[in-house]
Amino acid sequence: MAYVVATAEAFASTDALREIWAVEDEVAAGTALLNGTRAGVTYTPSGGHTISKTVGPYTISGVPDGGESLSDLEVSIATDGSYEFAITGATSGTANGTRVYAVVAAGLITSLTLTSTSNTLWGVVNNPSDYDAAGAVSCVKIGV
Repeated sequence: MAYVVATAEAFASTDALREIWAVEDEVAAGTALLNGTRAGVTYTPSGGHTISKTVGPYTISGVPDGGESLSDLEVSIATDGSYEFAITGATSGTANGTRVYAVVAAGLITSLTLTSTSNTLWGVVNNPSDYDAAGAVSCVKIGV
C-alpha cells in the first residue's frame, strides 16, 4: 500500500506544535498520517528510514536519513501548516476552505479526496493567493 506524500510545503508548520508519533512502518518526510482523528504530516522521516543515492553509475541503498534522535518507528509530526497534495476531485477552481478527507485502509491514508462519505476529515484547501492550482493538486491546511 502506498503512502500519500506531500510534493511541497506551502505554509510552514510551527516548531512548538510538533509532536512525536509512533508509526507501524518506516515513512518518509511529508507523509500524511492520522492519529485517531488528528491530522499530521511527517516533518522528518522515521528514525530508521533509509534512501538510495546515486553517485555516477553507482546506486547505494540503505543510506540512513531518519530523524537522528528518533527510534526506528517514531516520527516528528507537524500538526499545523499547509502542504501540497494530490486530491481526488479537486480542480484548478476548487475554493479555499473546501474540506479535504482522508481515505483510510488498514489504518493508513491511501488518498485524499473531496468526498466525505465514510472518510475522515483531514484538512481544508488553503492555496496561497499566487498559487497556480493545477488539476487535482492543491495545498491542504491541517490542524483545523
